Order: sequence, then structure tokens, then C-alpha cells
Amino acid sequence: MIEMKKQVTPGETPAQITVSMIDQDLKDGVSKTDMAVKYGIKAWEVDEMFKHPFLKGRRPSRKKALSFSFVDDTTPTQFPSSMEDVTEEIDPNQVTLEQAIDEAIETVEEVKTQMQETQDAVVELLSPTEETPEETLLKIANSNPVTFTEPQENDELEMDDDTFEL
Repeated sequence: MIEMKKQVTPGETPAQITVSMIDQDLKDGVSKTDMAVKYGIKAWEVDEMFKHPFLKGRRPSRKKALSFSFVDDTTPTQFPSSMEDVTEEIDPNQVTLEQAIDEAIETVEEVKTQMQETQDAVVELLSPTEETPEETLLKIANSNPVTFTEPQENDELEMDDDTFEL
């Protein structure tokens, strides 16, 4: 427990001053000047003690004593004793962590399958074939014969009017 700052009485310089003693003085609100008086040492010696890594930058606690006794008379907040008490307050549309993980796994599997199908299609398109380009063209030409018809007299020919006269 932290004690409130008291009047410091001058004392004899102890043979040994420990970091924990200074730490307790800081917790009790004793200032550097009061420590110099308490331990009977000079201010520069106190400054030297505060160069220690544990004490560097530390300040005394600034607790003020109350003129009355302050008592907490409120009842502590009661937490539910089991999950059954909490389930009534849960949104029925709320997704559990397990459900969210399962949905994420399903989505990843679907994307993985789509990527594999796309990769297979690209490999098939880019892979070399056993027939030459000429054979491929002949194969296409034979499968879709193109027929040419002679123009009839009543057929009109459309021409682009890209010319102009001077």
C-alpha cells in the first residue's frame, strides 16, 4: 500500500542505500530534496543515485490524503455464470467463428478449382499440336465449306463513298 507523504526527519547516512529503498521512498511521495535530508547526504549524491536505469526519470507519487474515509458501497457487476444465460442475447443471424471459417474454406476451394480449370485451359491452348498449321486450315475449310454465288442483275452493289470530285 502506498503511504502518504510524511514530514521527513533528518537521519544518519546509512552505510548502504539500495534502489529498493529509493523506490519505496518515491512510492511514499518523498522528493529528492527530502531524500537528501532523510539520508543525510548532499543533493548531488541524490542526483547520482537517480542516474541508475531503474530510477532514471522517476518522480515521487503525488497522493493527497483525504480528510474523510471513502468507502465503496456499490455491488460488483455480476457476470453470467454459464453460456445459457448469454444465448438469449445473441442475434440469431450472427455467424459463429466456426461457420465463418467453414465458409472461407469453401470459397478458397471454389477459387482453387476455378484457377486449376483456367490453368488447364491455358495449357491446352498453348500446347503444341500434332498437326501443322496448313493441316489445321484444311481441316477447318473442309468442315465449313464456303459457297460463292454469282451476283444477280437485281443485286445492288454497295460501295463506300470515299472519293470526292474536284
